[in-house]
Formats: sequence, C-alpha cells, structure tokens
Amino acid sequence: MIPAQKAKKQIETSPEFEKAACIAGHYGFIALPAVEVEKADITAAKKFDESKLAALHPWTDNKERFSGYLEEKIAIIRNFGEKKWVSLGMPLLAYYEGPMKGNPHLRRAAETRTFHLEIIGGAKPIAEAMAIETAYIILKDRYPDEELMIEINSIGDKDSMARFARELGNYVRKEIGKLPASLKQAIKKDPFSLFTIEDEKCKEFVDAAPKPMNFLSEPSRTHFSEVLDYLESLKLPYEINPKLLGNRSYCTDTIFEIRGKKDVLAIGERYNGVAKKIWGKKDMPALGIAILMHPHFVMKNAVSKSKMPKEVKPKFYFIQFGDTAKKRCLNIIEDMRKAAIPVHQSLSKDKLSIQLASAENMKIPYIIMMGQKEAMEECVVVRNMTTRVQETVELHMLVPHLRRLK
Repeated sequence: MIPAQKAKKQIETSPEFEKAACIAGHYGFIALPAVEVEKADITAAKKFDESKLAALHPWTDNKERFSGYLEEKIAIIRNFGEKKWVSLGMPLLAYYEGPMKGNPHLRRAAETRTFHLEIIGGAKPIAEAMAIETAYIILKDRYPDEELMIEINSIGDKDSMARFARELGNYVRKEIGKLPASLKQAIKKDPFSLFTIEDEKCKEFVDAAPKPMNFLSEPSRTHFSEVLDYLESLKLPYEINPKLLGNRSYCTDTIFEIRGKKDVLAIGERYNGVAKKIWGKKDMPALGIAILMHPHFVMKNAVSKSKMPKEVKPKFYFIQFGDTAKKRCLNIIEDMRKAAIPVHQSLSKDKLSIQLASAENMKIPYIIMMGQKEAMEECVVVRNMTTRVQETVELHMLVPHLRRLK
C-alpha cells in the first residue's frame, strides 16, 4: 500500500521523510492521523520511574535509550484505546515524523528528527519482522554502501525480567569485589548498569554476568525464536546482543538496534505493558522503531519542502496462510516494491477467509495467494477476482507476470 492514507490536509515534509514514507506504505504502514501529546499523557508518563526517563532521548549517550519519547507512545495508545482509529484496522501499522507536537522535550529534540514506525495491537512475531524489515530497507535505500547490522535481544515478559533481576542481583553481591572501587557504588545501586560498563578491565566480569535470554518464560522464548526465524528467512544480518536491555520501566520482550559502521541508525522495542501500567487494564501489544535523521546524513539537496505523494490504489492483494508462506511473503512483497508494484496485505492475519473477505471488500482486481504447498514449490496462485480464473506462477516469473495484467 502506498503511503499517506487519507490525510485530509497535504502534509509538508522533507524528501528523505517522503522516501521513507513510500517504503513504509508499501509494507502496509499508513500515515498516523493528526495526534499530539496532551497534558494527560505527560502526567501519565510520571507513573513510570522518572529517574530512568528524565531527559532520555533515543540517541542520548545513556545506554537505556529507547525508540521514542514515552509521552508520544502514551498519546498513540490513548487514541487507539479510545477507538478513535477503529477504521484504520487492527492491528494499526502507522508511521510519523518525530518529535510529535506537544512533546515536552521538544526544545531539546528540535534538531533531532526521527521517522517512526508503530504497530499497535500486533502481538505476533511477524510484527517485529515487518518493522525491522521496513526500517532496514529504508536505511539501505538511503545508504546503499553502509554495512548494516541488526543487534537484537529479548528481556522477556514481566516474570522473565523478575527472574533475571533476581539472579543479576545475586551475581553482583557475590562478585562485586572483582570490580574497581570507582564502579562498586554505582553497580550496588543499580546492578543493571553493569551492562553499560565500557572499561576493558571489567570485560570478564560483565561477560560472566547472567543474561536475560537465559531466564525467558516459555512464551517469551518461543516468541523470540520465531522473530529470529523471520530474520533468517529474510536473510537479514543480525547478532544477539545480551547488553540491549531497553528501559525496564516499560520495555518488554524484543529490543533491537540497526547499526552502521559507526552509528546507531534505528532503535526499536516492544512496550506491551504501557497500557496496563497507566489505565490498569490488560496489556496492549505495541511495538515501535525510530530511525534517526542524522543531520550529517540528510541529503544535501533535501532542504526544500514537498507534498506527500498521492496514494496509489494497488490492484493486488497478497494472501498467505501457513507458517512457511508467512515467512516467505515479506521477500515477495519487497520484490514487488523494487518493481514499483503496489500491493495490499494482511500479514498479521492467519485465516484465509478473513483475508479473502478483506480483498473483496476493497474490490481488489487480483489476489496473490501462497500457502504451504506454494511456498515449498516456489510459486504463487494469481486469481482474477472478476472472472475467478486463476493460474500458478513461479516466483521468479511473478513480477513480469503482474506487469502484464491490466
């Protein structure tokens, strides 16, 4: 789906944001409706540990950096929870340019612009795969010669973190005598700060410390394993970094960064527990990733403002069913993006009937279907929704075949 869905007012934006929006739109992300941080959101943020959140920005030197300001995430979840965006679908896949209007940190963040991808209501590992794949492609498109690497970790759910925190505390109390005197007080006060130590003399001590992945609950372990399966199926370069912990006040499960040779270019994490912490209801699955628009990375000629591209209505709807097909589909959708062929999809949906109904309601001319059989045989079924005629097309011939369809 090509971006900027139904934004009534044309949004002035920079060319680099516009290009990122086009890529995000192809993967099903839509422009976030007009939203701003309100006083209630700022008050709600204070329910979290302020000592860990004070002046924290995604690209601060603080190692507990996260993918955006908490107040902005609360504003998005509030609007979603109030059902203001029911028509946008469930889960909500949206993008926006940060910082958001009303952000209390706006003065400090004025020169640090970010492009955000948010998935609200997506509990399955495909949500991480979609966000990471989209962010990776945006970055690769902007910096084709940059050697990108995804660093990823899981801190698990609340129970997982409680077990990890207990074991980490025990380790520090037992082994702290091995640390230099200058570090002992800080580590005693906050054992988690152990993972921010850069001193090579402490490397052995840090490496021997408990790792969060060793204390994951079975659901968290399964979730993380499936996220890694997606990254491997997409052939994305990644490595597990046990030092990525995010902010313990609200981060859950998957935490990740995308790095270049020198810089962190994108940061993301799940924050499933925010809704429950603030409103006392059940957890709401939520995932965010922010891409930094480094001043020295901004394109030299990207100073003039332009309008968001018009929405192009796709004539194809990609339908998948079965685990193998779901893991293959992101690669196919990327091939279609490279060929400038817009496509709708519902990768968060599993049932064939729901996806077919969605395609029919949208009056899409053609559907592309991949099940377990097709995934194994490296092909898809393309159906004309008017005539109901369908044919099997091998994957290597899919793009030329789609280009011939009227």
